[in-house]
Amino acid sequence: MPFSIGLQVGPYRILEQLGQGGMATVYKGYHASLDRYVAIKVLHQAFLEDPNFHARFQREARLVARLEHPNIVPIYDYAEHENQPYLVMKYIEGETLKARLQRGMLNASDILTIIESVGAGLAYAHKRGILHRDIKPSNVILANDGGIYLADFGLARIAQSGESTLTSDMVLGTPQYISPEQAMSKKDLDEGTDIYSLGVMLYEMTVGRVPFSADTPFSVIHDHIYTPLPLPSSVNPKISPELERVLLKALAKERADRFKDVPEFIEAFRQSWMSSTSTLSIPGAATGPDASTLPPAASAPLTMPAALAAASSPPPAPAEISDTASQTEKKKTSKRWWLMAGAIGLCLCCVTFLVIGALRNNDQNDAAQPPRETLSTPLSESAPQLTAPLPPSQPVRGFEPAPVELPSLELEAAKSLVEENPDDPIAHLQLGIALIENDQHLEGYHEIRLSSELAAQDRPLLIGAGLTLERLSRPLGAVILYLRAAENLRPKTPGAEFLFESLRRSVYYGFADPLAPEIIPYDTLKKFDAALAMIAEARHNIIVHPDDIQPTQNMLAEWRKNQPGMAEIELLQGELLLTYGKPEEARQILNGLTQRPDLPPWVAQQARELLSQIP
Repeated sequence: MPFSIGLQVGPYRILEQLGQGGMATVYKGYHASLDRYVAIKVLHQAFLEDPNFHARFQREARLVARLEHPNIVPIYDYAEHENQPYLVMKYIEGETLKARLQRGMLNASDILTIIESVGAGLAYAHKRGILHRDIKPSNVILANDGGIYLADFGLARIAQSGESTLTSDMVLGTPQYISPEQAMSKKDLDEGTDIYSLGVMLYEMTVGRVPFSADTPFSVIHDHIYTPLPLPSSVNPKISPELERVLLKALAKERADRFKDVPEFIEAFRQSWMSSTSTLSIPGAATGPDASTLPPAASAPLTMPAALAAASSPPPAPAEISDTASQTEKKKTSKRWWLMAGAIGLCLCCVTFLVIGALRNNDQNDAAQPPRETLSTPLSESAPQLTAPLPPSQPVRGFEPAPVELPSLELEAAKSLVEENPDDPIAHLQLGIALIENDQHLEGYHEIRLSSELAAQDRPLLIGAGLTLERLSRPLGAVILYLRAAENLRPKTPGAEFLFESLRRSVYYGFADPLAPEIIPYDTLKKFDAALAMIAEARHNIIVHPDDIQPTQNMLAEWRKNQPGMAEIELLQGELLLTYGKPEEARQILNGLTQRPDLPPWVAQQARELLSQIP
């Protein structure tokens, strides 16, 4: 083990071990040049057995390090020491919510404050395309100064994405808080997964125990998937019907039946909580070996310092941070935050959309060209790359979209433009492009999504902006805009065929980006068109996960059986064969594809490009 007390790791001196679990060990360190203490989380050595772990660790750490919110534990640094990856985070004195619940019950104000604070941090991360995947009391930090923090963003994803000798219990985290779709190892997770886990935590805080607890982790996981939720009022008769309704919705087995997002969940809980006086006293009621209990409050707070964040695994880590007495009243401002967010959302709905004169530009030769490369994240070395621009789709009579002319702006200039024109979709689009060019991809795509919302009623503008992003080799942003333009669009509407073809093209190229499923979940595409989701997932797997061929093979085989002759399926099959060292089989499929007279121009061009790579 390369980490030990007194060791100098980069600029950090290891002072003491704070906690240990199945996925990581946490140390307290000192950064001399900045004169501050830090928490250093060293990931389990078993992860190193996965050959792709280092690349995945760097990618996920880079994403999470961009999260800057008062309710999220900030990550200062990430690096490796003697081939051992570690994260460096803010060191916070206090304790975990898990430790607090074990010491005594919470009053109504405490519960509301904690849920609002955790919800605010979670909603912020979701807007930037980042899921937590392991919401539970041991990942909520109650600081001595009154702050409330959500810890361990991205750690569960780092673990679940790879292969190692870690047991499934360790990788999944604490079974009591896992969502049904996580328990079934589904890959297409979305906000609903975090909503479910947050709902379990709220159930525990208000009802007095976790909903499912058994002798083995697998029994608990089985219950999350198949067993109906124990009615909160049957466990704790003081639970109001309003609160019970909120818990039942948040903990629905099907994601589509849960709240649409975290703000909606929190607002529903707040209203039910404030209107109910019966919940002001919550009795303790523990069942099962792992259920949190709520005994009478201790007469004095714990004072032993402990770790910043729990290592995410079933073996309970030591209490992470020391605590003082209640910090409830210091977080009242979170209520005002939500009211302000609601007011801003109402204003956005009333925006008058701008008309861009250049939209009706007749320059058809400037129509979309697929990207020569993905964003700034390198692809697999074995993956075929596009080296020549593709011809544009043919416009439809009566429908003449044209790219939106956008002057290139530096990041600060783009930010100033948005400040001066907060309701201008073009301003937000320019800021999104500038952010992506400055390697701030999640923030950039958030701005592009906001641009699409502001221009939701202006379909020509959305399509023109999408064509512009394709010209700029930003196809993932084009997908966001095209999806918005395709809302409520009838297939026979003039221009629909052009839009749908542009959408498929941008999905094909856009999902070569490693971040794509985080920014646009497969479920989002599937709701629009199942074939679109298939194209996205297959292309992403071929380029980003070339080490796991079987799922993609199976997917394409099923689609080729049910949709014979679909051009994109044949293109993906040829690319898959070429990527995995079967050039002659790839040549046969791609040659046959290029002979088809009905082939979309971009598919024909990509097929020829792939053929040119075969010796």
